[in-house]
Amino acid sequence: MAQLSRQHVLDVENQINCPANKLFDFVKNNFTMLPQIFPSILKGEVLEGDGKSLGSVTQWEYFLGVNPNEVLVVKDKLAEIDNKSMSFTREAIAGDVMKNHKRFDLKVTIIPNGTEESILKMSIIFEKLNEDDPHPYPYLNFFGRMAAMFGSHLYKIN
Repeated sequence: MAQLSRQHVLDVENQINCPANKLFDFVKNNFTMLPQIFPSILKGEVLEGDGKSLGSVTQWEYFLGVNPNEVLVVKDKLAEIDNKSMSFTREAIAGDVMKNHKRFDLKVTIIPNGTEESILKMSIIFEKLNEDDPHPYPYLNFFGRMAAMFGSHLYKIN
């Protein structure tokens, strides 16, 4: 009997002191520059495209923080950009995260919160290879730390 796969979603949100349209434009067009903001936990290289157009492929090396000194790798593709809802989705296509997942996407959404603030929402949309595999909470923590650090970095450059 075939095993039914279930889609799961984990979200993390962080308030950012920046207008939503300005934040979305910055994040959407500069996502591949994140290693410059987080050099101790993230490295990236655009392999195909320009990094900000649909279909662009980027390879990331990252320190998740679960095992000391363990550097993980993922290759992802920019799969969707929705300017109206101020969101974009990056889809993992290869790498360590795919060892336990059929699907692993990161959806970034900017939510207006007044005129001068926004909510940076990062959603992990995933399907596990086996239902017994754990949810990717270390990734949720990783993205949460990045969102918090990103807010303070953006505050410095504004």
